[in-house]
Amino acid sequence: MLIFHNHNLPRQAIAALCNYGETVGFAAPGLVYEAVSGHPDLFIVQAGDELIVVPNIPGNYTQLLDEKAIIYRAGRSPLGFRYPESAKYNAVITEKYFIHNLKITDPYLSGKAGDREKVHVNQGYTRCNLLAMGDTHFITSDKGICKTLLAKGLDVLYVDPKGIELPGFSHGFFGGVCGICQKIVFVTGSLACHPQGEIIRQFITEAGYAVIELYDGPLFDGGSILFVG
Repeated sequence: MLIFHNHNLPRQAIAALCNYGETVGFAAPGLVYEAVSGHPDLFIVQAGDELIVVPNIPGNYTQLLDEKAIIYRAGRSPLGFRYPESAKYNAVITEKYFIHNLKITDPYLSGKAGDREKVHVNQGYTRCNLLAMGDTHFITSDKGICKTLLAKGLDVLYVDPKGIELPGFSHGFFGGVCGICQKIVFVTGSLACHPQGEIIRQFITEAGYAVIELYDGPLFDGGSILFVG
């Protein structure tokens, strides 16, 4: 199991992740603006059993995937330095739904929606803002995404982004704080540091997932944690 994470994640969090697989600190300087250049969810997306990477992802990561015999495909559009070019692959894909700003989605990635229902949201940084637990339970820090999913009759919890750390910005987003492996939500930080912490914990538990907090500190948006392999 490879665990892709922001290379700037707090050290305690990285140490905790080492218990669950081989950690891979992600950094792609110069491809997108500095504050998000370590965010793996801009460069790698999981569509069911398929792994899709941006065509201009640094070669050391594709080399690692090759060494581990992990099959992946490259998208069509290279990632650009600023939004919306930096968000072309930042979609949320579940068994039933393909959720993204469909106006900017890479054509190759869009084609991988298959039979999934495409759901358009205005927020291009969808994965940064949205954590999906199956097809029914979602946590988001974007009010537009929240409204769209609620209108579909889904269970959605809105989490205030204030207090979520993202160096270079006033705050981050809850989706980028987390990663999911099997039925466990890994949280970069302590839920006790967020005013809605217990509400978040209860919502995750009611969705049938466990919670592992990776360090005792503020929630840190590192651009998601991706478990691959």
